[in-house]
Amino acid sequence: MKLKQKIKNYFFKKIAQKNYHEKLSNIRINKILLIRDGGIGDAICSYPLIRELNKKYPNAKIDIYASLNNYFMYKYVPNVNKVYLKHKKRNWFKSWIEIYKMKKNKYDLAIEDTTIRFHRTLYTIIINPKFIIASSANKDRYGFDRSELSYYDKVYPSNDKIIHIVDKRLRALKLLGINTINNKMDFFLPNQKNNEIIKYLNRLKGYKLIALNTDASHKNRTLSVEQIINLCKLLNNDRIRIIPFCIPKKYDYFKKVIESNNLNNVVLPFKSKSIYEAAEILNNVDLLITPDTSFVHIASGLNIPTIGLFWNTPIKYVEWAPKSDIGLAITPKGKEHNLKYIDIEEIKDHSFKILNI
Repeated sequence: MKLKQKIKNYFFKKIAQKNYHEKLSNIRINKILLIRDGGIGDAICSYPLIRELNKKYPNAKIDIYASLNNYFMYKYVPNVNKVYLKHKKRNWFKSWIEIYKMKKNKYDLAIEDTTIRFHRTLYTIIINPKFIIASSANKDRYGFDRSELSYYDKVYPSNDKIIHIVDKRLRALKLLGINTINNKMDFFLPNQKNNEIIKYLNRLKGYKLIALNTDASHKNRTLSVEQIINLCKLLNNDRIRIIPFCIPKKYDYFKKVIESNNLNNVVLPFKSKSIYEAAEILNNVDLLITPDTSFVHIASGLNIPTIGLFWNTPIKYVEWAPKSDIGLAITPKGKEHNLKYIDIEEIKDHSFKILNI
């Protein structure tokens, strides 16, 4: 380990210490801060924790410290009072303004379930909640986890076994004496319906609808054009229509794929301008087929049957699996982190079974 890292680790351990003079169970909890940066899926998988906290503390205000990548995912979540924003490094002063706003709130409890980082802990120390509980995280970066930092009053294990990420985060509730826990997922749509989406879906009444998302943040989690064509052809049935999910700038790409390959069972995508518009369409389909993306969790919250396509590693296909009543995690042959070996025929067979075709 480099000297610079050793010095940083030393100060990290020295700073992240605290003596708690009273018990968490003895204080009245009126204000809670959930520290949850990350992406869209990270936010959605925190909804059950927010819901269950509200059951235990119905009069408490629950705030979120979120990132630029997921703060908008709390817009329609009941029981969330306010969302504070962690900005990018170049706008560090904006983050500090948010931190001092949170400090003024004088939180009774903070819950952190993120990767262990020195700067995150420093922010939380400045925010200064009365009590803070957290996941242990892992030791890879610093050689120690949060269980060795007394600043965290209580720590729950995060790496002892592979379980779904929702269940992992709900472990925090056990430290609060909450033993009856519902791990059902939620997703919250705007109350106002989009008329353009209604018109789009009205044209497809009478068909079994499959939402097909093909893109992911990593190229090895993205379906190739050949896989898309082959899968759509295998799913060709008079009773089925396939709705591709894509960002607006890929509309012409799908239009070309559909027309040049005579994919008559595939309709043109809806030009969704937000994740909520895509979710509104998803809420009206009979099946979602998608790589490991946030759509897995949106569908789980809406209880839409889902076939998720995952790398062949339990950290992926167990921790981030679909939690819909009908949800499957399909992995490719072999252990390579790539969907190019996914079995298209297997996807077709499961799809027809789920759709009762």
